[in-house]
Amino acid sequence: MEPSRRHPIGPIRALTLMARPSQVALVVLVYAAGVLLGVWRDASGGDAMSAAALGLLLLLPATIAVHWANEAADAATDARSVRTAFSGGSGGLAGSGLPPAVPLRLALGLSGVAAVAAIGATAADGLGSTALILLLAGLVGGLAYSLPPVAAMRRGLGEPLNALLGGLVLPLYGVAMVRGEVDAADVVAFLPFTLVVLCSVLATAWPDREADAATGKRTLQVRWPAPRLRRLHGAIALGWLAATGLTVLTDALPFAAAGLLVAPLLVLAHAWYTTDRSPWPSVAAMVGLISIVTVGLAVTVA
Repeated sequence: MEPSRRHPIGPIRALTLMARPSQVALVVLVYAAGVLLGVWRDASGGDAMSAAALGLLLLLPATIAVHWANEAADAATDARSVRTAFSGGSGGLAGSGLPPAVPLRLALGLSGVAAVAAIGATAADGLGSTALILLLAGLVGGLAYSLPPVAAMRRGLGEPLNALLGGLVLPLYGVAMVRGEVDAADVVAFLPFTLVVLCSVLATAWPDREADAATGKRTLQVRWPAPRLRRLHGAIALGWLAATGLTVLTDALPFAAAGLLVAPLLVLAHAWYTTDRSPWPSVAAMVGLISIVTVGLAVTVA
């Protein structure tokens, strides 16, 4: 019997896949951690629920726009990659046959809508200036990660930029939505998570290094040899340990010591990095740590 022919993905489903729902869910979780930290620091800071809802409403279109832009910019690379649950793109473009110009134009349009809405919310006193700066920094930085003239992911700068935006700027935006400001203690609170995000970004980029090199995408995985990358990964993991100690000593985060529960995952992640294609220990450490942080904050403010 002749095998059935696979039907192409429709454009709506393709755009949904390219929005990367699982990553959007993680963004919401990280944002929630920032909101809860803001509530813990300033429990009398007004209507936190309304502020958090407005912040999320502005965050979601910015996040989707960044994901669409990345899919468009990575089309040639993803076509050469072996797609996994963690790397190689969403498969939306390849499965639908849409040209990369479609998600790119939608990304730029949605970015404009998100920026105008955020500025309008600030003018109406619904969004503080600090939150506005952090949201726009995340949006502009996310687009600069993928798109020219910066295209940080092609210059060996994508990994640290990704970690900085997702591990620090994002939760600080949640803090700012509740408190109206951020301070050094808030940075210290999320520094361990930022470093774990960097380990995860390195690990998820490793399987794509051959496709990246073939399409001129000069990531750190392409630029640096494996031994040097492993030394960097190990240094980041040790930095996470030191940052966790600082968080505990300064009481920057409740239950901060519980973050040490992900240490075995980071040890396994280091053992696998550059030797195994699967980045699941690093991803598990990242998701596990932010889950611990969020649950600890939720219990504290309840």
